[in-house]
Amino acid sequence: MSLRQRILTLAVGASASVMVLFAIPLWLLLSRSASEESRESAVTVARGVADYLSTGPAERTVLKAYVDRLNGRDDRASVTVMLPDGTSIGAQLPAGAPTDTDRAVKDKHADTDDSSGLMPVSQPEIHEVDGGELVAVRATTADGPVTVLAYSSVGDERVRAVHRLLWLAAAAAGLLILAAGAAEVVTRRLVRDLDETAAAADRLGDGDLSARAPEDGVASEVRRVSSALNRLAGRIGDLLAAERETVADLSHRLRTPLTAVRLDVEALPASERTDELDAHLDHLERTLTAVIRAARRPEREGVMPRCDATQVLRDQVDFWRPLAEDQGRVIDLDVPDRAVDVRCAADDLRAAVDALLENCVAHTPEGVDVAVVLADPGRRSGEPVLLEVRDRGPGIPDGAVHRGRSDRGSTGLGLDIARACAEASGGRLDVERDEGWTVVRLVLGRP
Repeated sequence: MSLRQRILTLAVGASASVMVLFAIPLWLLLSRSASEESRESAVTVARGVADYLSTGPAERTVLKAYVDRLNGRDDRASVTVMLPDGTSIGAQLPAGAPTDTDRAVKDKHADTDDSSGLMPVSQPEIHEVDGGELVAVRATTADGPVTVLAYSSVGDERVRAVHRLLWLAAAAAGLLILAAGAAEVVTRRLVRDLDETAAAADRLGDGDLSARAPEDGVASEVRRVSSALNRLAGRIGDLLAAERETVADLSHRLRTPLTAVRLDVEALPASERTDELDAHLDHLERTLTAVIRAARRPEREGVMPRCDATQVLRDQVDFWRPLAEDQGRVIDLDVPDRAVDVRCAADDLRAAVDALLENCVAHTPEGVDVAVVLADPGRRSGEPVLLEVRDRGPGIPDGAVHRGRSDRGSTGLGLDIARACAEASGGRLDVERDEGWTVVRLVLGRP
């Protein structure tokens, strides 16, 4: 999971957790509030009908129409009027509802107003019945006592509570969206700064020492990382420059005593010993030249060099082909018909191929065939590039890949040069026998 996803999950999860914690007591509060409002609505309806009856006699048809109108309203409790003759008008009574209408209103808390001609009305009585509450209000009329019953069901209370909870849920969803949006804005700015810093680190890893990370990030921690990375990049550049200058200066300083030694050797009488010393001096001079070129190479090619292995092999095989034809050899070249980039300098790969072909020519009889094969599994596979130089010679003894070791009295630098080229690219050198072929395989890394 990415940092952006983690921050978004944390922000939304924390907000949702807080809302869930508040949802439980809020639901209890809404349920109680809905129950009280339903009870108050039933009391209000029952009192209103009782007051209407206390004003005087009402025809049965008019009373029925009045009660039916009240029951037709969705926001009201259902009303039933128990008449003095035992009949009822209005909604059907729930189970357990009181039906006694034979007692007149004598409660001291009854509402009376004899001066205005209104009949007395009792205080509301609340009864628990199946599925809700029943409010009873008794009124005394000219025809006898009348009981007005208003029923408030639990289902109505729940519907009212659910409706309010849905509004609160919509508000909570809006708050979650706002929290996610705020987290997204903060995360994008933070991740953008981290991505730019990571991109600068990747460029440094690829050898671009000019890469720098922005130091104007939102978070102070990211600014500190960027600043430290930039200082590290500058320090690496300074160290590499100092190393190149030191190696180049040392190499140039060695040329003076080397020239003096060469003059001393040339002053000696001609002999096999002087020829041998002169050959050693030539080798030492070539080595110093190679050191100077290696020290200055990063300035020309960058810290992380690359080259087209296909083109290098074609050029080097064409260079060695005339000598092979003179010795009756066949050099078979098998390379892809496209560019194959490897993580090494063209000069290093060229020197490695020359060293391997020189070994084939120098240490196998004339007429022995040589094959050069470049295998590229493809960049998507992630596999390295394989370069093989094969010959039908007697093979390479163990330990020949190490510097200074050879079975024929040479310096043993050929395989060591090839090995150093492969390891510098992140690969390795393997030597094996395969059905009569001596195979030297360079495993080369990709840029």
